[in-house]
Amino acid sequence: MKLEAGFRIGDREVFPLEGRIAGPGGSLRIEPKAMAVLIDLARHAPALRTREEIVQVVWPRGFVTDDALTRCIGQLRKALGDDARAPACLETIPRRGYRLLQEVREAASGQVLQQPAEPTTESLIVLPFQNLSAAAEDYVADGLTELLILRLAGLKNIRTISRTTAMQFKGTATSLGEIATKTGVSWVVEGSVLQHADRMQVVVQLIDARTDAHVWAADYVRDLQELLPLQNEIAMRVASAIRLQLGAELDPVRPAPVLAPQVMRDYLHGRQLISQRTVSILSDARCRFEAVTAAAPDYAAGWASLAECEMLLAHYSAPRPERLLADCEGHIDRALTLHPDLGIGLSTRGAVRFFFNGDWDGAAADLERALNLLPSYTMAMLSMANVCAVQRDFAEATAWIEQALLVDPLDVGVNMNHGDHLILQRRYEEAVSALRRGLEIAPGHRPSQLRSCWALALDGQATAATALLASIGPAGDADLQWHEFAALVAGAAGDARTASAHYQTLQHLAAGHSVPAWMMARAAAAAAKVDSAIAWLETAARQRSSSMPFLFLTPAFDALHAHARFLDLGGSLPRPPGCEA
Repeated sequence: MKLEAGFRIGDREVFPLEGRIAGPGGSLRIEPKAMAVLIDLARHAPALRTREEIVQVVWPRGFVTDDALTRCIGQLRKALGDDARAPACLETIPRRGYRLLQEVREAASGQVLQQPAEPTTESLIVLPFQNLSAAAEDYVADGLTELLILRLAGLKNIRTISRTTAMQFKGTATSLGEIATKTGVSWVVEGSVLQHADRMQVVVQLIDARTDAHVWAADYVRDLQELLPLQNEIAMRVASAIRLQLGAELDPVRPAPVLAPQVMRDYLHGRQLISQRTVSILSDARCRFEAVTAAAPDYAAGWASLAECEMLLAHYSAPRPERLLADCEGHIDRALTLHPDLGIGLSTRGAVRFFFNGDWDGAAADLERALNLLPSYTMAMLSMANVCAVQRDFAEATAWIEQALLVDPLDVGVNMNHGDHLILQRRYEEAVSALRRGLEIAPGHRPSQLRSCWALALDGQATAATALLASIGPAGDADLQWHEFAALVAGAAGDARTASAHYQTLQHLAAGHSVPAWMMARAAAAAAKVDSAIAWLETAARQRSSSMPFLFLTPAFDALHAHARFLDLGGSLPRPPGCEA
């Protein structure tokens, strides 16, 4: 097969000798190594190629940096017009490798050289259950939706779309066809809940989104306290209904407990609140789970949910983080003692080990177990991406982020995480694009807007970055985050004077507000105040800031790499290139 002479992939024509890929939107040139990667994938399509196999062919002498292949894959995605959130051409499979999904044709004759690959995984979405009750207990319907999504996240050979994306369709008139187009799903679970006191009727059905055919439906009448066993039963029936066509399997679970009606309400309400990710709402959720664990001390998921709240509160810099983490670790131990294979417990412990304990191997082991139990659990995927990133395994980090995007394509937070990781990998142009895609989902999402400013400045687009920052403007006189990013933008543009002014504003605001030490450190570093930046980082380390694992990856601190005092803060973190011990 003379691929070097040229070939076609889908609607793209590849010119290897020219280093060019042409498509409907024009031509893009790619570097020679990226072209060599594409040729290797095309030669073996539709088979999967491991990273090791590709590296051996493209870099036979072994002189390759950790992120060289990741950068090549990023170039190819752009040139092929592919999207990691819904790959149609180039698929990434975590812990395995890459493969082409489109057929490969000879350029001149159009002869098919390789057939397109079969999709690796089909996907399913659980739409928010409708609340048909007169009482305003929406959290019962929402809680049932979340519990069912979490249970179906354990499906093997099928991807379950996460709660955040599913909730985008709550209360909308979006058709099944539109939902399938936006999320790429093949299967839809939808239902309704009608309550009367502590009695409820649950109607649920499974629909093939490609044909609009109703594959299975059921009507249940249960007491509220029987909701946990019911969601297990529904999940097993859904798995059975699609098993013959997809080979979908769902591991059996231990019998679910029967909780008193008020305890069930507290648990459902807490699970609804925990997804909203603000300190005040998480504190409310924590109170709900404390009530659950007090009333049902043998319910492992109650302890795991309480620990998850406490971990998130510490991550979001809530007051008294040391106390929160001590409580969190005790509650995780309680949950996993009761249920050693509880996926959300393992995922939370993995996150704690990563963010706060510097235990990379322990975190990876917990997260791998969690993902074996819950293959579609977004939080575990994002945590695994973080573990890989700090170990400078950028290809695996990117692969996990891309999997999270497939499971949660309409979550602006996951898209923002994608941009964050690209910034950490110094892939600034791609970071700008990723953050822009997130803002298409939520145009006013302020954290993504501010990150876009920094990514533009890091990419050398200082004028565009400054203009965007000015258009966003501070939200009031005490907008700490805006002044931090204003300093970062100015620092990336080489304007230390402006960066220093914003750092001084933060110092002034710190007198009346709780300003995270990590935020102060980044602003000080942007203002070229080395000693102040390191001093703030020492404070962040004492406070067990969850940002410390990213110390050596953060572009704001690049100028500090020559300082031993800074390097000592990294502990067991892999040191930056050129700074190895």
